[in-house]
Amino acid sequence: MADSRRSDRLARQLHAELAAVLEAEVDDPGIADVVVTGVRVSKDLRHARVFVHSPAGSAKSDELVRRLESARGFLRHQLSIRLAHLRRTPELSFTYDHSVEAGLRIEQLLADFPKPEDTGTSDREE
Repeated sequence: MADSRRSDRLARQLHAELAAVLEAEVDDPGIADVVVTGVRVSKDLRHARVFVHSPAGSAKSDELVRRLESARGFLRHQLSIRLAHLRRTPELSFTYDHSVEAGLRIEQLLADFPKPEDTGTSDREE
C-alpha cells in the first residue's frame, strides 16, 4: 500500500514538472504543443511511462514520440534538478495517448445521436 502511494505521488510530481519543462525549457517546435496526459511509475520507482497528446492529432504521433525520446536525456536531467529530493530520477519512456481522440469521437457521436421529441410526458409510467 505504501509503495502504491509513493508511486502515485511521484507520478503526480513527474506529471507537473514534465509539463512545466516542456512548456518553458524545450525549444523544439515539433514538441512545443505537447500535453502530458498522465504518468505511470513502476513499483520500484525506476521507470516512468509518460502519456502525451498533441492538438495536431495522432497523424503525427510517431514523430512526436520520436522527438520526445530524443529529448529524453535533457528532460530527465531537468527532472533531476527540479526533483532533487529523489535518489534516482526514473528512466522515461513516452507513449502517445489516443484516449483523448477517442473521447472526442464519443462526444461527437453522442451529439449526433437523435434526441427523443419532448412530448411533455415522463418516461416512467404512473
